[in-house]
Amino acid sequence: MEVSIVLGLVLMVSVIANVMLFRLAMWQSKDLTLVSDNIGDLVEIIENYRNHLRDVYQLDSFYGDQTLEGLMTHTNAVRAILEEQYGDVMALTTPIEYQINDGEDNAEEESTEKEKHVLYAGSRRRDS
Repeated sequence: MEVSIVLGLVLMVSVIANVMLFRLAMWQSKDLTLVSDNIGDLVEIIENYRNHLRDVYQLDSFYGDQTLEGLMTHTNAVRAILEEQYGDVMALTTPIEYQINDGEDNAEEESTEKEKHVLYAGSRRRDS
C-alpha cells in the first residue's frame, strides 16, 4: 500500500515538473524568436543605411569626403559584427526552402546516361 502511495506522489511530482519545464521551454522559445526577429530587423536597417550612405558618398558633391568615408567604414564594421555575432540567432526565423524534384528530371538524366554507355558506337548516330 505504501509503495503505491509513494509511486503516485512521484508520478504527480514528475507530471508537475514536466508541465513546468514545457511552459518554460515555450516561454524561452517565444523570447528567442522575438530577439531573432529584432536582430534581423536591425541588420536590415543597417544594410539600408549602408546603401543610402554609399549612394550619398557617390554623389559628385560628396565624392571623396573623409567624413562620409569614415561613416562607410564604421557602418560596414557594425554590419559585419552583427552578422558575425548574431548570425546564428537570425537564422532561427529564416524559412527553410525545400527543393522539389520531379521524377521527370531524374528520369531524363538517367536515360541520357544509359544511352551514352550502352553499346557505344563512337560518332554514329542512333538513326544510322
